[in-house]
Amino acid sequence: MKQYAGVGALLAACTIVGTLILPLLSITDIAMLYLVAAGLAATRVGRGPSMFAAFLAIALFDFFFVPPRFTFAVADLHYVLTFAVMLGSALAISSVAHRLRGFADAARERERRTAALYTMSRELDPTMGLDALIGVITRHVRDAFSAQVQVLLRGPDGVTPISAGATPAYEMDDKELGVARWTFEHWQAAGVGTEHFPEAQALYVPLVGAAGRVGVMGVRPDHPALFRASTVRQVLDTFAGQAAQALEHAQAAATERAGAATGR
Repeated sequence: MKQYAGVGALLAACTIVGTLILPLLSITDIAMLYLVAAGLAATRVGRGPSMFAAFLAIALFDFFFVPPRFTFAVADLHYVLTFAVMLGSALAISSVAHRLRGFADAARERERRTAALYTMSRELDPTMGLDALIGVITRHVRDAFSAQVQVLLRGPDGVTPISAGATPAYEMDDKELGVARWTFEHWQAAGVGTEHFPEAQALYVPLVGAAGRVGVMGVRPDHPALFRASTVRQVLDTFAGQAAQALEHAQAAATERAGAATGR
């Protein structure tokens, strides 16, 4: 509502300015003033408020400046063409501005996730132990994707992932665990944003190291539509690859320490 109110205030200001300068300029110049205001609004607000600005600009221009003034009647039909040009131009500007904002927002998100990936890779230390390692992974993935994250490691039978870490980030019922198990067994992502079990609450990504499957990472996003974008999924796969390597090294180190202790 704030954006709509801001648009209304901007166009009200245009009406006041237009009234003051009307003796100095033509009605066409006033129309350009409204068009500039609608274009400016399109660069600052969302698609809905920018479309509202386009229609409101025409309504105000018609009511306050087109003869007969202070009515919505139009004596000269040439102004109908003017209205059409104003509306088309304002909507075109709104569409382009919305698209450019989307590109800019996506670029900022990619930059933020890339920075998080770099930071996570620097913090991953196989000697810190599995629980601490999982804590680092889940924290960075959660911050990068605004999601609840938990890691499930390969179980003793080599087929069923088992939960690792002190407290699960979200509750997993039999259905969710089934999707995670399918991901583990088929080496494919499943769940939100995929063609496999899209009705699941989370996206499950296999954690595959150099020697094979390490486990599964479950990511339940605050905004499920996020994972419909292939670019976002690609970044998540990179996170999963880094995590799998670190977990694999940590497990190997733990096995070596256990073997050394047994040997003594």
